[in-house]
Amino acid sequence: MPFSHHSHSGQFCHHAKDSLESCILQAISKKLRIFCLTEHMPRSDPRDFYPEEDEMGLTPQDLTAAFDEYYTTAVALRDKYKEEITIIIGFEVDYIRPSMLPEIRELQEKYHFDMFIGSVHHLDEIPLDFSKELFLKAIETVEAVDSGADVEEAYNKGTKVERFPEIEITGAKGEKRLFEVYFDTQYLMLTALKPPVIGHFDLVRLKCDDYTIDFRTMKKIWEKIVRNVKFIAEYGGMVEINSAAIRKGWEYPYPGPDVLQLMKEEGIRFVLSDDSHGIAQVAFGYQKALDYLEKQGVEELWYYEWKGWERGIEDGILRPEDRYLPKIRAECVETKSTKVKDLRRIVTE
Repeated sequence: MPFSHHSHSGQFCHHAKDSLESCILQAISKKLRIFCLTEHMPRSDPRDFYPEEDEMGLTPQDLTAAFDEYYTTAVALRDKYKEEITIIIGFEVDYIRPSMLPEIRELQEKYHFDMFIGSVHHLDEIPLDFSKELFLKAIETVEAVDSGADVEEAYNKGTKVERFPEIEITGAKGEKRLFEVYFDTQYLMLTALKPPVIGHFDLVRLKCDDYTIDFRTMKKIWEKIVRNVKFIAEYGGMVEINSAAIRKGWEYPYPGPDVLQLMKEEGIRFVLSDDSHGIAQVAFGYQKALDYLEKQGVEELWYYEWKGWERGIEDGILRPEDRYLPKIRAECVETKSTKVKDLRRIVTE
């Protein structure tokens, strides 16, 4: 079993399960070589809390304290298990409104990270992948903000939605409009942050009526997708093949075949992720994900490794040979590649 570049634990994410250490131990038991820790960034505005965080009565200070504890815990576990697995320390960005950019920069200055994931989970401040109910609410909110009317749907927990001003208003409605806003928001995240890894590129399809819908049949939406993919290729970002879509009912991982083929044509590099939220999901769906990649003609996957630590994908225990762990920062890790066919030979569910 090779690697995962996206993971969460119940210790630091309230819609996940299990401790961070137990997730790492599960990764070791699954013979993962690389395990990236990418807990969600803390959110300073209660408008951005998930339902379970509201129910628990959490405050922004609670989330900040938890993130600090996450970082300290991750550093300690990285050292504890350094001879058994490469632990890469990062976080997942939630880019919800323009005013969040200074918060993200502050986190990057306060902590050292090896990498981070750039994701979009909210549209006009409403989570789009948490439930069907919230997905439909996101459509209502987007349409209300488009109209400019001072109506209830344009407010989030009593405060008027703060939309990215660059989002194009086209007159589209329903899911089609949500797709447009999603890829515009994603583009703003990409250009602001240039994330080294882009998370679940087409997450907006998760709760829609038909996740197999072909974006190439929607001219405006496809133009936005092409723009985003070309920008990723330009700065050298990597896109995750995220198997969480499989455990959520898809036949294949994110991104779907229409987007995947475009990315392949543009020379995008892919990394493998389980987006696990607990031990039961570590490396889940990898066989199907690799089947999908082979069917789509993707021959190569990329992964992170500590610089100077030479190790094949089938090697077991790390042999540090008196070397110290590298510092935690982007310049101390490097990307390497392996063949999908070689991973197929060693991956077991």
